Amino acid sequence: MQRPQPLADFLACLAASLKAAAEPGSPTALAVDRAFDRLATPGTAATPRPDRAPATQWLAPAFAAAKRGAVAPDRGAAANLASAFAAIAPGLAWQARTDRRSSDPNFPNAHANAVIVGAGGLEERSDVRIGASLLAPHTEYPDHSHPPEEVYIALSSGMWRQNDGPWRAPGPGGLIYNPPNIVHAMLSDAAPLLAIWTLPMSAPSTRPTGQAHG
Repeated sequence: MQRPQPLADFLACLAASLKAAAEPGSPTALAVDRAFDRLATPGTAATPRPDRAPATQWLAPAFAAAKRGAVAPDRGAAANLASAFAAIAPGLAWQARTDRRSSDPNFPNAHANAVIVGAGGLEERSDVRIGASLLAPHTEYPDHSHPPEEVYIALSSGMWRQNDGPWRAPGPGGLIYNPPNIVHAMLSDAAPLLAIWTLPMSAPSTRPTGQAHG
């Protein structure tokens, strides 16, 4: 089975960007290796119903910022990733999470998540889950946790926090590794935050179809 070329191109760019930025032998690099070893065998192609949550109005400016460059060790790979993602983003089901508690009354309109690989994405499979998170400017994605470990690659500016630690800004092309079950959150600044997350699953996801991990 072969993947559709736009998805294959995106996954190749994602692998290159993650492996260029991850320190060899680190938990981040090992998680990336676990995910992409599994992705060597394609899953089942799918066609999700494209949904457009209100926050997707911020996709275009987020992509524009991402394509201007990145601070990852391989600048070219990170810039290529933004272009490859922009090619598949319109076909994704962008949805607001309904199970995240936030004190911001506008939160449902200020964020969106989309599954790329996994239930509800462009490729159905249960051993790896890849998706994207988008935040409107000045939006906090509240504390949450999940059993699978997770690697984010930031495509724009923004900040991440783990437990009660300080906010950390990896910069476009930078990586964030979340160990299993750690509490974490995201925060955008004056620009929209756009990031891609990769989770090598230890067991099939229990989330409803179409619900992202972000």
